[in-house]
Amino acid sequence: METWFWVLGWFLSILTMVVNGFVIFLVCNKRQLRTKTNAFVVSLAVADFGFGMIAVPSLFFCSLVTECTPRSKEGLIVAFVRIFTFYASGINLVSLVLERYIAVVKPLKYMTFMTRHRVIQMVVTSWGIPFLFTLTMVSITLSGIDHARTIRGYLDRTLAKKSRLSQPVARAKTQNKASAVKWVALVTCVFLSCYGILMRCSLFLTDNQSCNDYHYKIPLQVINSGINPIAYAFFKRDIQQECKRLLFKRRR
Repeated sequence: METWFWVLGWFLSILTMVVNGFVIFLVCNKRQLRTKTNAFVVSLAVADFGFGMIAVPSLFFCSLVTECTPRSKEGLIVAFVRIFTFYASGINLVSLVLERYIAVVKPLKYMTFMTRHRVIQMVVTSWGIPFLFTLTMVSITLSGIDHARTIRGYLDRTLAKKSRLSQPVARAKTQNKASAVKWVALVTCVFLSCYGILMRCSLFLTDNQSCNDYHYKIPLQVINSGINPIAYAFFKRDIQQECKRLLFKRRR
């Protein structure tokens, strides 16, 4: 691949790891930030941190090895790990939006429904689904059946249905805090705008066609992981306050 791709890719990867790493450190280090919502934020940040650490660096080091072709054992491992972290980010984002949807639209039921046990269940499920999906793709590839794109397309369409959750949230704008509604709306817009472009191979290309889109797909995926903490963490009031306290403390 061209030099500009590696320069841009490494820059975005480092930026993604720094931003998501800061969110993980801040929430885990501050006891007052250990809330139910922030549990989903940290889970999403871990997935995005992993994707930023794996996506471009793995391709770079794989390109230095002549045996590391897309169909080789090493190339398949790199591809499947990248797929796992990327879809883990997507499913964790769905869980985060679902939690915010319940909190904004049905605040009375939120306290009884969103218990600590339920939060743990949702977080584990958010990692379990992409893990099982990746195992399925590994099994299909090893068995020689070329249905991976069909399965990926099904998961893409399933994740795209998340947009329906934002419709009741928009109608709740006059009944809830405007900041919460704007936050949920921003979550939906950023996710769908980034993910819609990535669905091209799964929905519009046949099995005989090759995507050949690494030059824009990988940077776009890394950008998505880098934007996530900005849109879903730094727009939260409690995290904003802790960032300001940390900044003012260092100025003193």
